Amino acid sequence: MLKFEGNKARLYRLILRFKNLTDKTGVFISKGSRIVHGAVIGDGSRFNGPVTIKGAGDCTIGKYVAGGEHIRFITSNHKSDEINLQYALSTKIGIRPRHSDKMGITIGHNVWIGDHVIVLPGVIVGNGAIIGAGSVVTKDVEPYAIVGGTPAKMIKYRLPSEKIDELEKAAWWDWSLSKMRARKDFFMDTNSK
Repeated sequence: MLKFEGNKARLYRLILRFKNLTDKTGVFISKGSRIVHGAVIGDGSRFNGPVTIKGAGDCTIGKYVAGGEHIRFITSNHKSDEINLQYALSTKIGIRPRHSDKMGITIGHNVWIGDHVIVLPGVIVGNGAIIGAGSVVTKDVEPYAIVGGTPAKMIKYRLPSEKIDELEKAAWWDWSLSKMRARKDFFMDTNSK
């Protein structure tokens, strides 16, 4: 797991300016990515193109998330009922900028996020979901749902409800790699027990 906090966040941002970032848990983040303080990326998650995580809210990304290119996580937004909407001007005139009440983003385990997806503040994406390329996610995504469009809408569930229950109970993303190898039948057959 990579945590973007303190001096490590600065180091990770510097590395990403020049090369890909990887760690011993299998996290892979492509060169050119911009990630702010407060992001946590789970073991085995991979972003195969530049990803942006910005805003004042936290962003938690689960284990084994598969991300495409040019994904944007926007963790906070301006308050729309303020007289001035620009943070820089608020600071210059001595007013502390305020953010909307919707903040933060949570992405579950084993989520697939297509190219050019934007996820907006306050969104929770459930385990095993798929977000189609080019989607703008404005609302929560149920576990194992496939969503797409602008704004993203439910298309269907990936698997029957019995299989979803089995996967949630198994919580395989918490297994060791050796247990995953020993149980590869579990991953190869959607009807496995």
